[in-house]
Amino acid sequence: MKILLCLFITMFQLHLAFSQRDTTNSINGIWEMNGYGRIIEISDLEVSTYDITKISCLVNSKLSRADINQLGQFNLTHKDSLHLKLGITHYYLHRIKKLPPVQIITDSIQSKNLKLNFDVFWHTLNENYSFFKERKMNWKHIYTDYSNRVDTLTNEQDLYDVFLEITGKLNDEHTTVIPNDAIRKAHEELMDIQEENDGIPHISISELSETIVHKYVENPIKYGKSLSGNGLLNYGVTANNVGYIQANNMIFFADYKLPDTLTDYDFLFAYLDASNKNPSYQEDEVKGIKYQMDSIMDRFKNTDAIILDLRFNTGGYDVVSLEILNYFIDTKKKVFSKKAKTIDGFTSAQSHYIIPTKKAYKKPVFFLTSPQTSSAPESLVIAAMPYENIKVIGSRTMGITSDVLEKKLPNGWDLFLSNEILVNYKGDCFEGVGVPPDIEIDYARDEDQFIQELSSQLKNGDKAIEKAFALLKNE
Repeated sequence: MKILLCLFITMFQLHLAFSQRDTTNSINGIWEMNGYGRIIEISDLEVSTYDITKISCLVNSKLSRADINQLGQFNLTHKDSLHLKLGITHYYLHRIKKLPPVQIITDSIQSKNLKLNFDVFWHTLNENYSFFKERKMNWKHIYTDYSNRVDTLTNEQDLYDVFLEITGKLNDEHTTVIPNDAIRKAHEELMDIQEENDGIPHISISELSETIVHKYVENPIKYGKSLSGNGLLNYGVTANNVGYIQANNMIFFADYKLPDTLTDYDFLFAYLDASNKNPSYQEDEVKGIKYQMDSIMDRFKNTDAIILDLRFNTGGYDVVSLEILNYFIDTKKKVFSKKAKTIDGFTSAQSHYIIPTKKAYKKPVFFLTSPQTSSAPESLVIAAMPYENIKVIGSRTMGITSDVLEKKLPNGWDLFLSNEILVNYKGDCFEGVGVPPDIEIDYARDEDQFIQELSSQLKNGDKAIEKAFALLKNE
């Protein structure tokens, strides 16, 4: 079963260093976030976060006050106003007197109630999801169509099947439900069996990316491990003096000394568990990619151009994407803005700017994209749009440009959804349709078909890489 990386990293995205202007306990109290359906309750001993809807108030997490640094960088801007910064995003909270009057669901029997879980699922998306129109979904009809069916269900596996059916109709890989381990693994095993029994030999995405690297680069340098099992960064100089970088995730740049034997989602979960204990985890990701990019730019300083291959990159952190882009631009510019869904509208838009590094590359740059380019690398491609020295070759990206909002259901399952609208410097949104390239290559939208077709075409050369070579020769 394909589960996008970005769905899992989000549950760990409230972890930056704690700081505040006031050294007293003035941030103690109950704070409601503008948008996001979240409340933070702070006392001398404990910090609790709650997910709220019109019908529910659920504990999402509990920390000791000593570990409040896992929630982010706080600033008390007024006695009743609190500012929280995480990565590139700012959150604004206002003080409230008490938790909402809806019941806090803690009873173990009640929390397993299938209909209650369905109702909380539906209301959470109804109040926070941003793209029903773009995804051509009548959400009120979903409740009408499925509510009676849920009443007849007898177990959680059946409920999970309903959630998969509904989120499948949305066709948004940022929006899904992750159940407990037993149900998740049973479903993954079923999907693996079905794939094994389809009678078609499959090349993996890691095998394909490795083949491309070795076709064009002699003795490539490989750094780290991606979720797919190939190198996190693979790079080197081609025979015609073009620097080639294959960036396969926008995460895993912090060194947590994980065992090399860990693979796939075991590797991901272990990495995120280590991130959870590291208040400066995003800063460490930036330090890691900066160190790598500094080294790469030193190696590529005499090349004629650079190709950044994002075709196999399924996500990570926007801060990593923007740090990479800093090496290919020459001026500070506004690159995109975003706003979050609220019950009755949207939060104020936040604009984002990037600044070039001292080692910024001034020669031609080509980004390669595919329908598998998703989430954080899409932010990179959108942010590159104002810069004329960067050309994008490939096909439209997947089109999941929102950050992922992580919620809890009463039974403890995780619910992920797209709640932010990100637009480029001109105000264009690419959710659902993908970010368009400058030069089109008609890659298949289906993941397996894309991999197999690209693999079969390699004997005649990689179309995207060869197109970049041709453009460079004609300049």
